[in-house]
Amino acid sequence: MEQKKQQTSFFPNQIAMGSFAPHSTLVEVGCFRTGDVRDALKAKDLMPVRKDIQVLCHEMTHWFDFFGTTWGREYIVDICRAYRALERGTETEFPKILKLFDIDRSVLSPLYYRFTSAPSVAHTAARPWSIDYVTGAEIDPNGGTREDRPIFMAKFGENPSRRTFARQPVSVGALLEVRAIASEIDAALTAINTHQEEGPRMVEMTLANREFNELAYDHDLIEYNTAAHILSIQAGTKELFLSTRLAAALAFIALNLRHSDFTKIKIPDAFSRFGKRNKAFKKRQDRGFAFVAMVFNGGRYDGDEMEYIERCVASSNLGTPTAIVEAAAEEMRNPVWFSGGNENTAHFFRESAMSGHIIEAHSEFPLYRLTLQSMLEKLRAVCPPFLDSEANFVQLNEGRIDEYQPEMMHDAAHALRAYTRNLLTGCRGI
Repeated sequence: MEQKKQQTSFFPNQIAMGSFAPHSTLVEVGCFRTGDVRDALKAKDLMPVRKDIQVLCHEMTHWFDFFGTTWGREYIVDICRAYRALERGTETEFPKILKLFDIDRSVLSPLYYRFTSAPSVAHTAARPWSIDYVTGAEIDPNGGTREDRPIFMAKFGENPSRRTFARQPVSVGALLEVRAIASEIDAALTAINTHQEEGPRMVEMTLANREFNELAYDHDLIEYNTAAHILSIQAGTKELFLSTRLAAALAFIALNLRHSDFTKIKIPDAFSRFGKRNKAFKKRQDRGFAFVAMVFNGGRYDGDEMEYIERCVASSNLGTPTAIVEAAAEEMRNPVWFSGGNENTAHFFRESAMSGHIIEAHSEFPLYRLTLQSMLEKLRAVCPPFLDSEANFVQLNEGRIDEYQPEMMHDAAHALRAYTRNLLTGCRGI
């Protein structure tokens, strides 16, 4: 439990319900009742285990986005470098450990750059939050501002007064979370629709709709909801499920942009007030900025989901979504390999060998979204084992747990975290 509290500082996790830990690649679905789900599958009625299925798809989406995007591939390389540095244990390797610490912090923005408080009145889709946009700059360890490391932030306000109650950077974590929520919504609808009786099915659908809408306007979950709210305001999509689907698709594109793509991004006219920071966002390859730029460049949604996604990409001078995903798949067909690696880097090498298949499979899914069906069919062979509510491992593909070596990776992540925290007390006084 202590380790899970520590990991919340840098990765978007619903700790009470489920989690994904990048350093160990372990997936936990704490609400997944294996026996109940097995019985529901036999009865061909998943509605009683709807939340079990929802959270499973949510956390699996994090795992697939980690191993199946160019962003994830870059992150994996730095994790592997840190594990090699940990093994060597020399002072010359310290910078690699600290680099990973800073990368971890960038997934979810540090608390200094964001704040939230409860709005004075409740908001819903019928009375949405207002949004304004500002930029800032990171503060370095010496207290100086880094103009080469700008931060793109959304300010959320009450409607209609626009009184600000929250400020939130558009982080990689925000993109990861909108993708996971889109998969979770799809899983909920899938589970409900397996029930044969229309009356109970309609009641459960109403309940699920209320739950997701309440979460969307929960100010404490502002980072998780930022991407969908930005798209909803700019594209004019008022329906939550639609906004989330579209935002998740554009997030997938942003997570798969290559280095050369960022130089081509068209800066929206509305961003001219940010001046030189626009160029710095592109040079830094800020994926949150790329997402917002595509949303602004795409204009209003007119009813065709895929046409809207294609327009957002094309209007941003990025070509087509298909070309971006195909180029990313080509880069990731080769696994991450380190000469002189260790058993921990070998774990990432083996799992990343599946990256090409993962991204190619997602290119065929509706709006690049993981579904329960695709997880149980096309991606079943590569699905990782996961911990259920009784702390037992569940594997969708027999024999997967033996090659995955979860205990080894759990212990390695714990050792890396302890080593990093000790190092920080010496060099940064943390």
